[in-house]
Amino acid sequence: MKKLIVIFCLIGLLLLTLVLTTCTKEYSYEGGPPAVFYLLGTPDECTEFKVNGSYYIGIGTDSGNTVEVNAEVSTTGNYSITTGAADGISFSSAGTFTDTGFQTIVLHCTGTPDSAGVFTFTIPGGTGCHFSVAVINQPPADYVLSGSPNDCTTPKYNGTFMALKALSASNIVIINVTVISTGDYSITTDTVDGISFSASGRFTTTGDQQVTLTGSGTPNSPGLFYFHLNTPSSQCTFSLQVISPDPLATYVLQSGTAGSQFLCTPQSIQGNYIAGTPLNISNTITITAYATIPGNYTISTGTVNGIMFQNSGTFASIGLQSVILNGYGTPLTSGTFAFVPQIIGPAPLGGESCDVNLVVQ
Repeated sequence: MKKLIVIFCLIGLLLLTLVLTTCTKEYSYEGGPPAVFYLLGTPDECTEFKVNGSYYIGIGTDSGNTVEVNAEVSTTGNYSITTGAADGISFSSAGTFTDTGFQTIVLHCTGTPDSAGVFTFTIPGGTGCHFSVAVINQPPADYVLSGSPNDCTTPKYNGTFMALKALSASNIVIINVTVISTGDYSITTDTVDGISFSASGRFTTTGDQQVTLTGSGTPNSPGLFYFHLNTPSSQCTFSLQVISPDPLATYVLQSGTAGSQFLCTPQSIQGNYIAGTPLNISNTITITAYATIPGNYTISTGTVNGIMFQNSGTFASIGLQSVILNGYGTPLTSGTFAFVPQIIGPAPLGGESCDVNLVVQ
């Protein structure tokens, strides 16, 4: 009899263990019981949904790209929501409702929009709803060219710029910009002497940055040329030396010290210079060079007060050479102005520049 009692007790204990084990499995649902809720607006458009963040073509979404939808929760518990994908993006959220009643669910976006438009996203199920998100083109970047509105600040040049030689991918000019807001940019110069420079892309961060402008075209002639950069909010100018074709002469410009200047010596100024009157063939400056190796040369001044002087040619022999620089442009105002003839191209012997003081009436 005692044995039967023990057997019945063991059987009872076994049955109780089975029951408890079964109850625990039924209670577990991916870490807890599922919530019971419905989305406001079901089965149509979600009621008073809120779209957060901006959605731009080709720009990956981040933590700021969310949509808020509203739910009425009747039973607390876990939830998981995922919309269908549209235009390369989708929305999802998972979590736990710890209270019943009105609740706001934040859906997080993943992916990168493919095209512009208004796209509908559906939360599936009998208690789901749908909402729409507008995808637009990203607004252009807001940035300022360093040095604007005058000379571009410390541009850098790579590659050889030679007359009659087509530019390649190695012919670049690097400029400095300050980015105020991110976005796409497109920068171009005017076409001067048969060549131009351009760059396009996207600024992804703000602050001081560099932009590489790639040259295109073939320089028509050697000299010192000015290129103008224009953007919606700023502009600046950089100068570029285009050297003579090979063979290049090796030479120096003759000069002498006068106070703080290295004056071109000897020098002479021809023609009349009157503010507002364009220069003509009579407006020249004559200076002297000394050549050690014959070849092609280019000598030019920068543009000062609206005018400049320049010439190219060939030194056929070594020794002293008289060089006539032709004037171009129209003087802006009267006064005395310093012009600096300089060697355009290599200057291995030094003596690459000297000064000329010119009076404009």
